[in-house]
Amino acid sequence: MVYLNDIIIYLESKEEHRKHIKWVLKRLQEEQMPVVIKKCEFFTQKTNFVRFIIELGQLSIDLKKIKAIVNW
Repeated sequence: MVYLNDIIIYLESKEEHRKHIKWVLKRLQEEQMPVVIKKCEFFTQKTNFVRFIIELGQLSIDLKKIKAIVNW
């Protein structure tokens, strides 16, 4: 999944996940698309993506991101 400049890679197997990360990073490098490693998360169980919180088997809205809409 790609959204503007965000990429999520999800695979069940750590070995397949590692291979896919290497492939994606290589393709980005070939296309001269910069990657800021300190902004990356690897092998995490939970992450924020766009306005959502993604964790194992769950997708929820990040209420901090939509606070203005909720309080309107």
